[in-house]
Amino acid sequence: MTVDVIILAAGLSRRMGVCKALLPWQQGTLLDQACKVYGQLGGQQLVVVGQASKAMSQIARSYGFQTVVNEQPKLGQGHSLALGIRALASLASKENPVLCAVVDQPLVTAHMVQTLVAAYEVSGTAQTIICPLYGPSKERGNPVIFGAYWKQALQQITADCGGRYILQGIGKPYIRFVEIKEPAGVDVDTPSEYEQLYDMWGKL
Repeated sequence: MTVDVIILAAGLSRRMGVCKALLPWQQGTLLDQACKVYGQLGGQQLVVVGQASKAMSQIARSYGFQTVVNEQPKLGQGHSLALGIRALASLASKENPVLCAVVDQPLVTAHMVQTLVAAYEVSGTAQTIICPLYGPSKERGNPVIFGAYWKQALQQITADCGGRYILQGIGKPYIRFVEIKEPAGVDVDTPSEYEQLYDMWGKL
C-alpha cells in the first residue's frame, strides 16, 4: 500500500545544544538514517526542517524527500506536524494514510516500519491509528500511522504535544497498538544519550 511520510526535524534541540538532525550516525547523520528507514513507503515524502535548514534540505533531497521550513520552531512539534500535513495536502492523495516520524530515533529499522504498515493494511479503515509499543516494557513511541480520516484534524494542531493531542483525545478509541520486541523507541535528547547510543550502534 502507499503511505505518505512526514519526518519532524525542526526542533530547537535545547537539551542537546546542537542540531540533532545533523549529528553523525554510521556513514551519515541522524537525518540520513531517518530518510533511509522511512523512504521506502511509496507515497509523498516530506521533512519539516528548522535550524540548519539548508544543510538538512540538501540531505533530504538526496533521498527523494521534499522539505518545508518551520520558521517558528519555538511553537513546538505540533506546529511542525501541522505544517507538514498542510504541505502534503497539495502533493498527496487524500486517501493515503500518513506516517509521522521524528528524526531522533535512530534505532527504529525499516523492518519495524513495515510491521506497522502491515498492521495498518490489515485494519482496512481510514480511522485506524497505528502506534508501536517497544520492548519488554511496551513503551509507546513513534512513528505513528494516521489513517486519512485524521489529516484534517492534524492540520489544526497547535499544541507542542503534536499528534498526542489526537492520540489522547478523539483518536483514542481508534488506536491499534503493535508490539515491537526490541526497545528501539529511544529518543536522542541529550549529549549523554547520544554518546551512549552512538558508541553502541552509531559507529561502523
